[in-house]
Amino acid sequence: MAVILEAYKLQHRKTILHSKKALIFKLVLLIVTALSFVFMNNLIYITIIVFSISVFTLIKEFKIIGESLLIYLPPTTLIILIDYLAGTLTPKIISLLLFGYSSFLVILLFYATTPIQQIYDVFGRNIITLALLMLHNIVAELNEIIESKRIRGWELGWNILNHFLIVFEGIRLMVLRINTIVDALRARGID
Repeated sequence: MAVILEAYKLQHRKTILHSKKALIFKLVLLIVTALSFVFMNNLIYITIIVFSISVFTLIKEFKIIGESLLIYLPPTTLIILIDYLAGTLTPKIISLLLFGYSSFLVILLFYATTPIQQIYDVFGRNIITLALLMLHNIVAELNEIIESKRIRGWELGWNILNHFLIVFEGIRLMVLRINTIVDALRARGID
């Protein structure tokens, strides 16, 4: 969850990647990463990973790099270890794991450096822009919940129950907001 919150905070900074000209570059990077699945080439995946990490390094976002590795390395290591011990470790599994991390980094880069208004300006209002807006709003709500708890002296830490508490608090808050919107619509005569 921390890496998504860091990406959310990065959305509000101004870097060279936040410009409208960089949007085409980021879209091409997304498409290339998606199409790289067809080739199943580890060299392509490693190149995308190194490139994405270099871009995050250029904009001085070392925390996102570290937290993405912290999220991805433990399950990847476990999968490789289990497959190795079972004798089922193949190059295709390694390729899939590399593809997963490369696509995770590129999607994170796109989300972190693309303001929602840019997406509206380019694509208008459609299902993709509305989904991104919903994701943005959910992350903003979670960020507000975490910040309000931090102000009160509570830390998220490594306890998994604390993370569930934040998610449940976010769900509760979203339900309250949806009920408020429904009541406002009903008051206007919309059923």
